[in-house]
Amino acid sequence: MKVIQVAHALHPTDAASRQLLRMDGILREIGYETAMYAHRLDESLAERVGLMGDFHAEPQDIVIYHMTTGTSFNRWVWNYPRKIVLFYHNITPARYFFGNAWGSWLKCLRGRHDLKTIARNTLFAWGASEYSRQELEEVGIVRTGVLPIVVEPETYMNRGLDESIRRYKDGRLNLLVVGRGVPHKKQDEAIEAVAWYRDHISTDIRLVLIGNIKPSYEKKLHALVKKLGMEDNVLFAGQITDEALCAWYRIADGLLCLSEHEGFCVPLIEAMIFGLPIFAKAAAAVPETLGGAGVLISDVSPQGVAETVQRTLEDELALARLKKGRAERLAAFSPENVRKRLERDMEEICSLWEAQA
Repeated sequence: MKVIQVAHALHPTDAASRQLLRMDGILREIGYETAMYAHRLDESLAERVGLMGDFHAEPQDIVIYHMTTGTSFNRWVWNYPRKIVLFYHNITPARYFFGNAWGSWLKCLRGRHDLKTIARNTLFAWGASEYSRQELEEVGIVRTGVLPIVVEPETYMNRGLDESIRRYKDGRLNLLVVGRGVPHKKQDEAIEAVAWYRDHISTDIRLVLIGNIKPSYEKKLHALVKKLGMEDNVLFAGQITDEALCAWYRIADGLLCLSEHEGFCVPLIEAMIFGLPIFAKAAAAVPETLGGAGVLISDVSPQGVAETVQRTLEDELALARLKKGRAERLAAFSPENVRKRLERDMEEICSLWEAQA
């Protein structure tokens, strides 16, 4: 038996791709023979991953599909002649893109529809969170489990330093927002919260927006920054290297996440690794991933967010509780614990596979 993982596209900087690659390593350590294929592939992965044109599987092989959105490749999955195992990375509800990103709206709409079709051909499915696992149950998949995203602290701590970022350790309060820029991630609300902080608490604050931003949304964000006179308080860092990202985490004072939808939210774990206080909206899978490692914000008004940040950073007892919470949460998401879950679930999958063969 071989365990074959497939995906529509693989890129070394993408969270879903990294999960597939890390799972391959764990599966090999456990003792499985493995292979990986993708419809589209970054050339840096060409020596490790094959293209779908070269895909081959024997009847006894188990195929794991990593699903992220609605693509034409989903048709290949639901037409596969044998049952598949699904890793569901969660698909953003299409309503978040309605009226502002029609291409993304259509992809997500198709993805949610495709999920229902793929579910009929699914033997077992994982979600990265309980939030995602419940969605799998709702589409009719009987055998499901939670397999968190694998985050290895040493891969972050061993990164080189991007010295150009040290100059931003200048006495200002640096808050990070990490992730792609689309309306439901609410970078606009983060800007408004920092503007309230500057106007009512202290001018010594900087908001750093890390990640690619959809052009139409970026235009709106720049207009908001100009309207609020925040040019000196908001930095658009864009897509950056892993070294630069780690450097920002090292000099930052906190992570801000006001996103309305997350299937897991890797930046929360990254911030825990670097010991940052985390301030996050209680939405979707965020409370589950965050646990006691951060502050859940119920009042996401600019004043509510700004005052929560100030109150927490000035409270030594609160910071001590968050430090303890980070340690507990990182232990729960450790590679060792994820490996145990994967090994246990693969035993169940193999039993199910033999039973239906």
